Amino acid sequence: MITTADVMAHLASGNERQQDAYYALQESGLLQRLAAHQPYPAGTVPIDIDIPGSDLDLLCEAADLGAFETLVNRELSGMQGFQCKRGNGRAGQHPYMTCGVEVGNWPVEIFAQRVPVIRQNAYVHMLVEWELLHLWGAAGHHEIRKLKLKGWKTEPAFASVLGLQGNPYEEMLRIATWNRDELRSWARLNTSFQFE
Repeated sequence: MITTADVMAHLASGNERQQDAYYALQESGLLQRLAAHQPYPAGTVPIDIDIPGSDLDLLCEAADLGAFETLVNRELSGMQGFQCKRGNGRAGQHPYMTCGVEVGNWPVEIFAQRVPVIRQNAYVHMLVEWELLHLWGAAGHHEIRKLKLKGWKTEPAFASVLGLQGNPYEEMLRIATWNRDELRSWARLNTSFQFE
């Protein structure tokens, strides 16, 4: 598992936007305030496909959403842009809570679920996307960013580049179960643009 400390170190030494995100998270104290729920920076910023207006995502594990709600109301309600809502999840998924705040120049979305972070869909999606971007290099970053600038969400953009049919969120979870060699071999044959 890539730990929170690993991701933060990656942001701290990354490009200008990643470093800005790192300082925003550090200065806000969000990771410390949510420490009991293992906050994990995820989404497009760590894997360098964010675009203007992208938010920072923090994934949390919350065995008790009521207790999590109490904590965030106590710790975060005074922050700019604070809002929270609960969701029941789709069929077969766990209930969740999302909260939003603004830190520095960044909107932050906090997602909490009873599921450990490493089993949450957003974490699984990010890891398989990161693997694909390592395979594709700069061309892949450019291709995904181009689609996102046209208004595409991240998973549909990846699914389009890979020619995946069906629900892009489910399809990305499916290919995330493959081992690295299977994924890389398949992606080399099925990617819609040229890469080295």
